[in-house]
Amino acid sequence: MSSSNSFGFRTLICCLVLVTSSQLALTQVDQKDGRYYESLARKAYQEKNYPTFLENMNLAAQLRPNHPRLMYNLAVAHALNGHPSEAVRWLRRTAEMGLIFPASSDKDFESLRDLPDFKEVLKRFEKNKEPKINSLPAFTVQEKDLVPESVAYDQQADIFYLSSVYKRKILSITQSGEVKVFVGESDDLWSVMGMKVDRTNRVLWVCTTAHQQMSNYRPEDKGKSALLKYDLKNGKLLGKFEPADTTTPHWLGDLAINSKGDVFATDSVTPAIYVVRHDSNKLETFFEGAPFISPQGLDFTKDQKQLFVADYSKGIFLVDLKTRKASSIASDFTLLGIDGLYAYKGSLICVQNGVNPQRVIRLTLNKNLNRFDRFETIEANNPVFDEPTLGVLVKDRFYFIANSQWGAIDQSGHLAPVDKLKEPTILKLKL
Repeated sequence: MSSSNSFGFRTLICCLVLVTSSQLALTQVDQKDGRYYESLARKAYQEKNYPTFLENMNLAAQLRPNHPRLMYNLAVAHALNGHPSEAVRWLRRTAEMGLIFPASSDKDFESLRDLPDFKEVLKRFEKNKEPKINSLPAFTVQEKDLVPESVAYDQQADIFYLSSVYKRKILSITQSGEVKVFVGESDDLWSVMGMKVDRTNRVLWVCTTAHQQMSNYRPEDKGKSALLKYDLKNGKLLGKFEPADTTTPHWLGDLAINSKGDVFATDSVTPAIYVVRHDSNKLETFFEGAPFISPQGLDFTKDQKQLFVADYSKGIFLVDLKTRKASSIASDFTLLGIDGLYAYKGSLICVQNGVNPQRVIRLTLNKNLNRFDRFETIEANNPVFDEPTLGVLVKDRFYFIANSQWGAIDQSGHLAPVDKLKEPTILKLKL
């Protein structure tokens, strides 16, 4: 395998946002995590120092268990050091996670070509490319350049809300298919990320962030982010809540609301969890820093005493809302690259768009909530998929954005020609 394939395959990034200096400004402990040893392994690979390559890949994989890229590259390291059985074992583990890697065309596995076990692994990788489709179309929006990120639902009015990353607006969609602009572009509304309806208080909570991949971007807004509160009746802005620390960039990307009306939101760039209490008009820092690198989707346990938080680079954590302690939830499969996360009847429904193939999965927890006992792929390799993102649970159905098309916007904010885009599609899965 070439070095570009070894170390550049589906690099984990948050919603196609490039890794920032703040994310790389890790503590001394974090520097000796998997990233540190992977960088040493990369150097050794490029120098063809294969024993050192293997040594550092081993350390990286031990420190970041079930990391697909590390597991695949550890297989490469074993193959290059004349350990065919170990190479096949690590490849098999990766394939058994339902993932796709280019092992069949990887020259670093040349020594394994004639092994029956290697051929079986290749067959499994090919099988992982097969579509698994359980969804049905819910609705589409005839606005190809929308680039949606989130969908919310108001049960009382039976209305869906759709956010736009690129066009900085929120649409409302009725069951009859009528589409209206609920909130249009303004100085307050930047790129629209996660949204949730507070049906008790009849408001729509919105995460918004200023970045180069939105229309009419202003450099002076770079790194700004906020939680916005809108009246569901008329779209009036009722409140804007921004992080107090303006010295670091922020990216509020998703949120969850408890039964009291407290709103918790994740910051994926300067890792933190914020909260706006139901009886307050202030955005407070609830949790910041380690163990999080890029916190994303979040939801509450059934008793609402704890919070599930997906970290795009590290897996899923459980945060105790009283002690404010975060603990990693164990598993035997990869939990990286999870964007949206939703608690449903003792399990979590997750949109995992940071692995190949992009997919919707269901994770079943043990009774102690410290380990996932079961992993199920609900949807994968759907031809409609183009960076599936966030969704919403409506009774026993999960509605989610199938084709956000984030990749159609380059880092300068230029959108691909409309004839290269597709109409945004929201799919629904019966759980």
